Amino acid sequence: MAVSQAGDWLSRVAVLSLIASLGGADALGPVGMLYGMELALRLLPTGFMAPLAGPVADRFSRRMVMVLADLARAAVVLSLLLVDEPSELPLLYGLVALQTGLAVFFDAARSAALPSVVRREDLLDAHAISAATWSTMLALGAFSGALVLAAVGTRGVFIADAITFVASAALLIGLPLAAPAENARLSWSGVLSGRDMRAALAHARDLGIGRVLAIKSLWGMAGGVLVLLSVLGSQRFGAAGAGAGVEEAGLAIGTLYAARGVGTGLGPLFARRFGGGTDRALVRAVAVGFWVAALGYGVLPWATSMTAACLLVLVAHAGGSAIWVSSTVLWQRHVSDAFRGRVHALEFLGLTLSFTFWGLGLGWLTDRTGSVDVALGVGAAAAFLSGLFWLVWSRSLFAGEAPSST
Repeated sequence: MAVSQAGDWLSRVAVLSLIASLGGADALGPVGMLYGMELALRLLPTGFMAPLAGPVADRFSRRMVMVLADLARAAVVLSLLLVDEPSELPLLYGLVALQTGLAVFFDAARSAALPSVVRREDLLDAHAISAATWSTMLALGAFSGALVLAAVGTRGVFIADAITFVASAALLIGLPLAAPAENARLSWSGVLSGRDMRAALAHARDLGIGRVLAIKSLWGMAGGVLVLLSVLGSQRFGAAGAGAGVEEAGLAIGTLYAARGVGTGLGPLFARRFGGGTDRALVRAVAVGFWVAALGYGVLPWATSMTAACLLVLVAHAGGSAIWVSSTVLWQRHVSDAFRGRVHALEFLGLTLSFTFWGLGLGWLTDRTGSVDVALGVGAAAAFLSGLFWLVWSRSLFAGEAPSST
């Protein structure tokens, strides 16, 4: 997983930089919407494929699902080598959509398998380690992606990413994982009618944790802020300013994304250290995470240097990671193994729709107002209000839980 994640962030920086170079403000449209489209096409396919990926993860070998997803993504990434002029931007967007549509199968299988290989009381620590690994790969992959991009160009980055997917598949082949608890055959009628997803939602509601599955949807404004980080990198902090070349835009975007990676690694560690590991403590950590994110996003418009911007991005995404890990642990502690793939897919469906809405919305607002700062202010306000809403909405969740040190 860590190997392919590093490659993912290498190619993500290359794709964003390629959009800045081939698209820019004078080509297919304003750069805010171009970045918004890129985010939407990374997210929407995962939402559309989630109703299939969840049942697949609950009925087939999760190890083989991850292996096949890695190999298929390697082929798609190599196809990005065909994109080298503005008229081929639609092809780039299509390949990005296909790559992320395949990724949801990997993610559903991985999420469903994790609670089977660690004890329930260790689940929070396991996710903290997973978040730290993800953030390290983001930080290293995003920053080194900018350096590798400058050294070997986008073609070299895409080839390196394909190699990481093949390496990940080779490592996973020997991984021992128990078969899913669900032995029923995959039913296409159940997938197409939504019956599988409704069964997962009913299971979560029976457990009293239906509201937990909405947390990541409330975090959707982060999708818009990711668009704004690309705009900040390519237009404000890029060495060439607006219309920066691939190398200049890539270095600035990669640096901001690397700061995001550091923040996502620190968030769960602070939440675990100061909040505790009980279910009720995780509910509180979600609200605090929203407010920390609002602080980072809200002050970011006043950052006048890359260093200050990186520190604020780090703070914001430390809060975001606390939200992400806490919400995942809350449902994985309670959901049956037979439903984990589908519950993950259900949660991810809401997440992708929310991230897409906010990504396109804040990208459009940036272009409409001519100010990335206005869009950042809207994102910060939404994060603060989401924290208040969650605090009220979650009041009865796990209210009778006995104190625990786990």
